[in-house]
Amino acid sequence: MTCVKLWVLGTAIIALGLQAQETPRPNRVAWFAGFPEPLPEGVKELAIETSSQMLRPDLERSSDGRTWARLDGEEWQLTGDWAFKTGASRINVRARVVSRSGGIEDQLLWNWHKLFNLPQGGREDAPKGRLAYHLERDGRVIGDLSRPGVALLDLDVAWVQPFGTVESGGRFGGSVQLPTGKQADFSGSGSTDGMVGVALWRRYGRWRLFGQAERVVLGLPKGSPLRLVMDKTSFSRTWATLGYQGEGAGLLSGLGGEVSLAYAGSPYRVGLSRLDRPGWQQHWTFRHTRLPRWRFGFSEEAGTFVAPDISAFVAYTFGDR
Repeated sequence: MTCVKLWVLGTAIIALGLQAQETPRPNRVAWFAGFPEPLPEGVKELAIETSSQMLRPDLERSSDGRTWARLDGEEWQLTGDWAFKTGASRINVRARVVSRSGGIEDQLLWNWHKLFNLPQGGREDAPKGRLAYHLERDGRVIGDLSRPGVALLDLDVAWVQPFGTVESGGRFGGSVQLPTGKQADFSGSGSTDGMVGVALWRRYGRWRLFGQAERVVLGLPKGSPLRLVMDKTSFSRTWATLGYQGEGAGLLSGLGGEVSLAYAGSPYRVGLSRLDRPGWQQHWTFRHTRLPRWRFGFSEEAGTFVAPDISAFVAYTFGDR
């Protein structure tokens, strides 16, 4: 009987660890759309995300003239996670469908920067409402998208093993990303890729600290066009998060928020800083005790501009965590 009780207690502790911290949103810049998703929590969830993509027109060509890149568009993405238990672990399948077009956000961002007298960052030199994703190296087109449409991105299948408790714990695991998207239009890598990662958290009353680190490995075949613009097939990603959660039921007393600083390495080497250098991004997430299944947030680049101008999301979790 004692062994059974210990087993039940251990299983409960592991299950509690799953709900201790959500995975931050990833960098949604189009160059990274075909790479594996972050290590998930292992819960059923549906999220809607939107992002404004832009590369300054005066930075589209490398100094040696070998590379030409253009990035201008708007994306609306539906992300669905389906998870199930397998012993103390969980399997998580993530599917993503994205609608890409010229959109309506260009004028909104223009007005926002003008209202606060901020630099337009090259928007004055680019047509509004344009969809133009293009990457070319030595005259060979690596990827191109100019017609609005809906695309299925690569599919991620992850194994997640939690440990510890809600107060102090973590999870580790890995994933395989299957090539259901198309490399030619930036909806996939054209290969089967992988990721391994680990996350740790610790709570101090209403405050909590969270960190996650991952290694991404791309399985690009020898003839992949992406090999012409990459000098490596693996890179690292990390997140560091500080969060606070209110405990009341009032508008302010029940409010919670998190700030995450994210780092994403880049496998690209094309002579353009907006592709080659690592990306830093800031993520802001909000929640409330009256809406325990909902999360809202937005992300912005954090100094390197290797990220969308702005991304926003709303996520809903189904069933028990």
